[in-house]
Formats: sequence, structure tokens, C-alpha cells
Amino acid sequence: MIGSNGDITNLSNAIKLEVVDGSKEIISLAYGKLSDIPKLNVLIGKDFLQGEILFLKNYVDFLVDKSRLASEIPFQLPLNRQEGICVGTVNCSGISFKDVIFTYPFPFRDSSFSSAIIFEVLDLDIIREVNRVVKSGSKVYMILRDKLFGGIDPLEGLRKFSSKFRVVMVKEKEGFWIIEGVKKR
Repeated sequence: MIGSNGDITNLSNAIKLEVVDGSKEIISLAYGKLSDIPKLNVLIGKDFLQGEILFLKNYVDFLVDKSRLASEIPFQLPLNRQEGICVGTVNCSGISFKDVIFTYPFPFRDSSFSSAIIFEVLDLDIIREVNRVVKSGSKVYMILRDKLFGGIDPLEGLRKFSSKFRVVMVKEKEGFWIIEGVKKR
């Protein structure tokens, strides 16, 4: 995964994917990212977000972050008990959500859920899919670790999240940025 400066990066900052399979092929990741990624043996990136690791492991046999294999780190999400769908983590820590641990597109019907959490996945395809599977007027949360704790700039998450959801609140809690939105009618 290559960023705008030509360096290896994570999914949220990638603008192209360089595939080497006998010959070199460049895949643009400018619009809608996950749907453009083919099944790969090895994917090399840097500073992957935890939600990205969970999704990308469905596309690759080995996911390398810098010089080591990427792995999920358990996080205690700073939210109260809710009902809905949780995207980007296998550990919703007591929140009764249906974990999404599969790839794009989601195998759910339109308007199947009353709420959702998107944890550290800034992919526009995933945000569109969450929008598709939640009911009109549903609460949706995007949770991002603060940059001080290895996360990213919350403004980037806010920009992508607000493309599909009306933002009603943004707050920092326990080292996480929580963006609360409502599905646009």
C-alpha cells in the first residue's frame, strides 16, 4: 500500500496498491478501497489501524505491518451497552452487537440494524455498507484512537463519516474519539 508521498502506509492513507505477481500492477485506491483489493498472499503496509487489520486479514494470507506480522490488540471500547452491528473489532467488550468479521459487501439486508459501531475503519466502502444496513434515523458511532495512542487524526474520520451520516456529537473519552451520527433520511 502506497501513500501520496510514495511511502508504504496503511489503508486509510493509501492511494494505490502495488501488486507484484510476475509483473508489476498498480491498482488505484482513490475511491472505495476494500472493493478494489484482490485476494493476495502478502500485503505490506505500515501503521495499520486495528479495524483495518481485521478486514484486511480476510483478503490476504499474511498482513505485514512494517517488519512484523500484523495482529489485533484487544481494546475496551468506551461505550455503554447497545444493540446493533459492530464493524472493525472482534471484541465489543460486553456490548451486545453482531460482530462483522467478513468482507465487503455485508451479507445483510438493507435496514437490518438499529445502530452500529465502526471501529478504526475509514474505508468509504465500509461506511456505505453500514449506511445501507442500518435503519433510517439509526445512531451510528465511529470510534478512533487518538493520535497520541497510535491512532489517526479524528478530522479525517469525521470527514468520511459525515459523507453518509449527520454528525450530532464528537467527544474524546479514554484516549478515543467518538463520533456519533444519525443515518440521513
